[in-house]
Amino acid sequence: MIVLTNKQMKEAEKYGIDKQYVSSTTLMENAALNVVGYIEQNFNKKSKIAVFCGKGNNGGDGYAIARGLFVRGYRVCIVPCADALEGTDDCITNYKSVKACGVTFIENYSDVCENADVIIDAIIGTGLSGEMREDISELCRAINTSEGFILSVDCPTGVNSDTGEAYKNAVKANVTYTFHCPKPGLLLYPARANTGKLLVGSIGIPVRRGEGLSLNTLTNDEAREMLPKRIPSSNKGTYGKVYAFSGCDEMTGAALLNLRAAYMCGAGLAIGVCTEKTADVIHLNLPEAVTNIMPNKDGHLTVEAYNSLEKKDDIKTALTGSGLGVTESTKALVKTLIENVKGTLVIDADGLNCLAGFPEVLKNSSADIVITPHIGEMSRLTGKSISSIKAEPIKTALDFAKEYGIVVVLKDASTVITSPDDRVYINTTGCAAMSKGGSGDTLAGLIAGLAAQKADTFTAAVLGTYINGLSGERASELNGTRGVMASDIVGCIPMIIDEINGFAPI
Repeated sequence: MIVLTNKQMKEAEKYGIDKQYVSSTTLMENAALNVVGYIEQNFNKKSKIAVFCGKGNNGGDGYAIARGLFVRGYRVCIVPCADALEGTDDCITNYKSVKACGVTFIENYSDVCENADVIIDAIIGTGLSGEMREDISELCRAINTSEGFILSVDCPTGVNSDTGEAYKNAVKANVTYTFHCPKPGLLLYPARANTGKLLVGSIGIPVRRGEGLSLNTLTNDEAREMLPKRIPSSNKGTYGKVYAFSGCDEMTGAALLNLRAAYMCGAGLAIGVCTEKTADVIHLNLPEAVTNIMPNKDGHLTVEAYNSLEKKDDIKTALTGSGLGVTESTKALVKTLIENVKGTLVIDADGLNCLAGFPEVLKNSSADIVITPHIGEMSRLTGKSISSIKAEPIKTALDFAKEYGIVVVLKDASTVITSPDDRVYINTTGCAAMSKGGSGDTLAGLIAGLAAQKADTFTAAVLGTYINGLSGERASELNGTRGVMASDIVGCIPMIIDEINGFAPI
């Protein structure tokens, strides 16, 4: 699904007005009808509804919504948050229209907040790019203290719809009804927490991206199209091999999770290139896996893990870093893999910590590389502070992808996936239950497993992140928000993939 910045959305509206002769008042009326329809489906006419309106086009939406509810018999009042007659032309038009209908205007918002069953926030919308004025901030604080259901129109007031910043007292909506396409800030934290459930309504113009970033978020239908296909006349060779250069004697489970995730998403063979102690754990818990036991130094793999392999040309998909440890020997191994692997190479966790000392080697690699850093690992790779990365996750990930010619999966509550050719996906799946050691190991295995099945690296990264998040959500449903382990996430992968494919759970 296409995601549009505030600037791109304005361009889309202008295109509809200039090229399709759709008036701006019609676009506003269509936006209002979406919200009115939602209210009709979810609240009866005894509900007390208060619409808070600013003086921009968001306020115009609010006035049109109030009129639509009033003529349908709802108990609705308007709280004006600015002088509408000083507003945009469309806001003025809808203000005059709702005034003529006789809808009640109430100035004392405190009383309204205490008594309303539904509060509709149409104060500022997508245009905010800094802290709110003190009076508007205080008004939003009052809205947040209400016990009523809060619906924000297009964007919660106090949220930056481009960056995901949430300013002081930003409205905390139960539902945000945005129009035409999602906005990036509504998918990114901290603003995503203010957005509540995000709904997207059509306003009657074609979906087109225009200039600027190619931002997207994945839907189930799109994921279904991306999934590698299973064919009746196939064998394990059809679905590829994953070589995992993972684990050390202190972190044996990481390699196990890599291999299990690769198998669970459909890879034909999962091969652990590991220490003897790691191999013992793999054999005990995953008898289907193959292991190549390699020399080690103090329990850590060395460059011989690659050099000793008899069939190096057989490596079409590899991953490294999960539970690897950071030593001089593991640094040499990671560097060697980057320089020699010809297919897909997924670099995770300690592989990235090893790489932090020599990221330039990425530029000369023949491999199709995917890196999966969390914010701290990205900080070590880039030298940027954690706070600056969190403030600009899309820019950080995209700049790195373009500089080094790789795919970046920047993991956070809203994971961002970027490619060197300016494609960006914001992942919307996952939950707090996944905040446990090992969930990144499952993701690395998933991405590698999908790549082994001939998904291109960017598709494997986008789809793997999406599936991993849904698997975490399902594991949370089964085991509670605190009890989810990474192995639970892996166990949910097959059923999630079946559901994406349209197979109902048993």
